Amino acid sequence: MRRLVSASAAFALLALPLASQALTSIDDAKGDFLATFAGSSTSTDLDVLSATVTYNAGTDIFTLSATMDGNIGNTATGLYVWGVNRGAGTAGFASIGITGVRFDRVILLRPDGTGTVAGAGALPLGSVTISGKTITASVSGSLLPSTGFGKGDYTWNLWPRNTAFAGTAAISDFAPNNANFTATPVPEPSTAVLSALGLAGLLAWRRRQSNS
Repeated sequence: MRRLVSASAAFALLALPLASQALTSIDDAKGDFLATFAGSSTSTDLDVLSATVTYNAGTDIFTLSATMDGNIGNTATGLYVWGVNRGAGTAGFASIGITGVRFDRVILLRPDGTGTVAGAGALPLGSVTISGKTITASVSGSLLPSTGFGKGDYTWNLWPRNTAFAGTAAISDFAPNNANFTATPVPEPSTAVLSALGLAGLLAWRRRQSNS
């Protein structure tokens, strides 16, 4: 009976949704400023090293977080633009050969700790936090209604800008370089418990197998 329970728990673990195994964050090369960027490579706070988005379906909150090569705010005219494809995204940067970055809404984060969802208004005070090289924002899903995708299937890209320049010359980096990535789902409590039980059962089953 114990073996049956352990095997069932292991099966439950393996049967969990595969969405959590999708590409859900990116690491970006240091110093890979775009050739079209009109700013300086000394603007290390506009050089993305990593980015991630999580989505909590229970609270309908997206959490956007990015770490730069330099402290946020070193470039006074810096701006962090998150593009999201909610289902109707288009390649807005095809003119410079970037066809994989598709979006139908943008979120603007500023070094002063404020943020705006274009077309939906300002983020509530305190939604944007800055800690050294990392800038994070909490965005309500109500500000990002679907245009075809489920919210957990939205895809994302981050491109910092130096607003001292115009057009695509202001963009320092794309993360990822020419693609979007998906959000990491925050598991519901029941799913997290099931996962823990399944893992514990699988480990116990393996220990018994190795000792037999």
